[in-house]
Amino acid sequence: MLVMAIAWSALVLAIAGWSLLALYRGETEQRLDETVDATLGTLLTAVDSTDAGQMKLDETRLPNDPRFDRVFSGWYWAFLDVDDTLKVVDTFPSRSLWDARPALPASLIESATADPGAIQRATGVGPQGESIRIAVRSVSLPDRGRPVLLYAAIDRTAADAAASRFAFRLAVSLAALAIGLAGGALVLIRFGLKPLLSIESSLADIRSGRQERLRGSFPRELAPLVRELNTLIAHNRKVVERARTQVGNLAHALKTPLAVLINEARGDDKLSEVVRRQADAMSSNVNHYLKRAQAAAQAEVLGARSEVAPAVEDIGRMLERLYRSKDCTVEVDADPNAVFRGERGDLDELVGNLLENAAKWCKSSVKVKVSRAGAVVEICVDDDGPGLAREDRAKALERGRRLDESEPGTGLGLSIVRDLAEIYGGRFHLEDSPLGGLRARLELPAAAT
Repeated sequence: MLVMAIAWSALVLAIAGWSLLALYRGETEQRLDETVDATLGTLLTAVDSTDAGQMKLDETRLPNDPRFDRVFSGWYWAFLDVDDTLKVVDTFPSRSLWDARPALPASLIESATADPGAIQRATGVGPQGESIRIAVRSVSLPDRGRPVLLYAAIDRTAADAAASRFAFRLAVSLAALAIGLAGGALVLIRFGLKPLLSIESSLADIRSGRQERLRGSFPRELAPLVRELNTLIAHNRKVVERARTQVGNLAHALKTPLAVLINEARGDDKLSEVVRRQADAMSSNVNHYLKRAQAAAQAEVLGARSEVAPAVEDIGRMLERLYRSKDCTVEVDADPNAVFRGERGDLDELVGNLLENAAKWCKSSVKVKVSRAGAVVEICVDDDGPGLAREDRAKALERGRRLDESEPGTGLGLSIVRDLAEIYGGRFHLEDSPLGGLRARLELPAAAT
């Protein structure tokens, strides 16, 4: 809008400036023409012919402006006698021309003689090389076969200089006007779009959890948009809550039949073993996909935000008590500005799986560092355990894959971390730890501060 406003204003001002300059030049030239036309009228009253067809002048009727008597003053007149070939053969000039002969284009002489009595005008060069405005009129005298050309000219240097000064001043004035119009358009557009910036800021606050709906007074034109956005936000929350309820209902509906199958398959026969194994697999799959569905629903909630430091510290203290037998210590270095843009339950799930895995495999030490870099919260969990070979790290992220059957577990922990991170648009990596064991690096989206 601003670019178009500036472009349109510049175009209009350019056309206006060109028009004004053309009008000024036209008016200036018209005044010059009126001056030389008046001189031609005076010359016409002063010329006549004798009975022999010779041209005679009445000096009392010649132009009496003193500038015609000052040499090379820029004001000139002359009577020009032409032959049959329209070549000037004799002149009767004003004193201002001195010994210079008027320079006339042949086309101007032809036009004048072709239309006797009509004034022909042109711009030419004076005796001093100056630009002059010329007027020529052909007159037929009694008893004379050839016409006489009346010539009048005036120096237009001053007029051209005035036009140039006017053009410069006009350009400066229009440039100042253009800057003023651009500034006005900028202020108007910023003022007009300010409510949209307010909506943008409010939506960012809703997404970061600082408010639940758009609030404030908005112009009448934007009120329907604000109302529809608030309706959409409320509908989003209802859909998420409905999805959570359905996920919970599905979980309860499936757990009971699976528990019955597992309880009924207590025998030692081959069929019971197959039923138990398949029921365990079904229970594992159900838990995995229910967690994914629940996390996906939670990830769509607008305004969710969770501080990372309290979650890490709470889980760390719990694991220290749980693994007290191996004297496990969990050191936490957390940036208080690290805020996860998501649900606290999902954050606990992510951090809990990582810390539990580290505490399970460490010798005695687990270190957690939480930092924030722009829009990303990074959680690094290091342990001093045996680590994990590079070729086994991809396998460790596979759902239900356990690389060491000696430790209890379902093999879902790291795969859940990976899936949850991907749902929120984050990343999860396994690397070598400076403590000698395994480092789990988790990157999650950060909430606005």
